Amino acid sequence: MQNLEILPQEFAERRKKAVAAANKRGFAALLIWSRGGTTLDYYGDVLYLTNHYSPFPPTSESKQWAGRSCSALILPIEDDPVLVVDLPDYPKEKVYVDDVRPTLTVPQAVAKVLREKGLDKVRLGLVGRECLLLRSYHLIEETLGHSLQVELADDILQTLRMVKSGNEIRIIKHAAVVGVEWMRVMMEAVQEGRTEGDFVGEGLRYFASQGGFQYDVDVASGPNSSRMERIGIPSWDFRRKLKYGDIVHVDAWGPVEYYYVDLARSTIVGRKPSNTQREVLEAPVGLVESIIEIIKPGITFGDLYQRGVTWLVENGFAPHRSGIGGMKTAGTEFGELFPAFGHCVGLGIEPPWIIEGEPSIVQENMIIAVEAGVGRPDVGMACFEQNMLVTPNGCEVLTDACPKRWWD
Repeated sequence: MQNLEILPQEFAERRKKAVAAANKRGFAALLIWSRGGTTLDYYGDVLYLTNHYSPFPPTSESKQWAGRSCSALILPIEDDPVLVVDLPDYPKEKVYVDDVRPTLTVPQAVAKVLREKGLDKVRLGLVGRECLLLRSYHLIEETLGHSLQVELADDILQTLRMVKSGNEIRIIKHAAVVGVEWMRVMMEAVQEGRTEGDFVGEGLRYFASQGGFQYDVDVASGPNSSRMERIGIPSWDFRRKLKYGDIVHVDAWGPVEYYYVDLARSTIVGRKPSNTQREVLEAPVGLVESIIEIIKPGITFGDLYQRGVTWLVENGFAPHRSGIGGMKTAGTEFGELFPAFGHCVGLGIEPPWIIEGEPSIVQENMIIAVEAGVGRPDVGMACFEQNMLVTPNGCEVLTDACPKRWWD
């Protein structure tokens, strides 16, 4: 099996770049907060800089603990970093910070480190505003006995994480290979008389065996195919049996060795679509491929979005925000729920997004997932998604080994 590790030197270099960016902004330190426990949603920043991840589930505060599932990296401009973690049994040989402090009360321990380092009354950049709970923030200030001088600085890590290193690309390519087979297992298991849960379960068995960690599998079929997914938990229907002629669409994503694959395909039970179903099945493939054609360094993400909107209109579908492919009358609100044609991929679903007016520039070695759902009233919706590595003159489709058309 190939070595998919990132070496300690790369983590040190990432921290060095983060410190330089923080210093340029006039911060004395960065306080980087992450929350794990279930997925990598809100843990990417600490993981990116230290190789640490907390699997402990998010739990309500008690007299014995606070901030469980959370970790914080204090990254001073002129001192060594300190990592505060919520579990004592972390893999010490795999976490690349020398000063690691396990605790059951993460916010209070962070406050003590800030005071110890002389950082409690200076200007700090906060990374992790979406996962630092207000109660934890208050506990830090209560422990210090005064307010912090904090400014939001999430953009520092967002910028660093956008362009992938050679090692990251190697791992992401491996994740794509696993993801392609994951989708193939599910698509081949879509059969009359089975349930969505049956084919999702077969896919998850394979994915787990390859080191994959499912974030979610969004599935809808038959009379529900105008929706993005089944509403509720799980996000697939484990009761209704598939019928011949049902449209089925699957959007599956999650990490393999921490780095994500995000892939969508559609099919039809029996593989024999009607003419109207074929139009719906082909539409997202055409839309996504139209966007992929213009991906190259220098173009904006807003340009990619406009390319998708233009394709919809030119091919007789409604503009994006009116509901996917004019299906608003059929109950589909995909275009309003998710007014994007994709996003970047790395240690999670990452910005920039392919959304209207997005000025961010496509750069070499970004990983971009381009996706679309398109449909017609009384027919249903189909979805399609590919993952791309941006190259000097265009892009390389990493998930192209997965067939585009799962129908005859």
